[in-house]
Amino acid sequence: MRTARLVALAFVAVVLGAAPPPETAIAGARPDFLVLVVVYASLIVGGRAATIAGFAVGLAADAEIPEYLGLHALALSVTAFAMSGLWTRLVRSNILVQMLVLFAASLAHDAIYYLFYYRNHLDLFARFLLRFGVAGGLYTAALGAVVYLVARARNWRSIAGAAHH
Repeated sequence: MRTARLVALAFVAVVLGAAPPPETAIAGARPDFLVLVVVYASLIVGGRAATIAGFAVGLAADAEIPEYLGLHALALSVTAFAMSGLWTRLVRSNILVQMLVLFAASLAHDAIYYLFYYRNHLDLFARFLLRFGVAGGLYTAALGAVVYLVARARNWRSIAGAAHH
């Protein structure tokens, strides 16, 4: 059941990532739904499965731009692997910790992806990361706070940790 839900969420994240509704943008920045799903997958199914899921979801997202096939897969699988390692050392029942992990994950994903994307124009890479990466990371972290609060209200221990009401 958990796997079916994660697959459905990953599908929704790929669709939202490929064609985000215009009203989701704040000052040009959008939340990174792919990172959100992959990071929370690392909590729910563990690091190895989340890394594989990140690769699969990344390949699906890469189908939109075939000349960069594998780039999202690389960025999301590395992000999932790194964040699953962080979860073993952090108190995930703290909303601020979850927000910081999501912010770091979003920045890491953007840094990996856009470093290769703008490999011949590092000045564009730096400007893009500062302008959209930081704002997108903050947006993703804020959306993660909503996920955390829902998880806590629904008593989803794999996401909310051992938080008490």
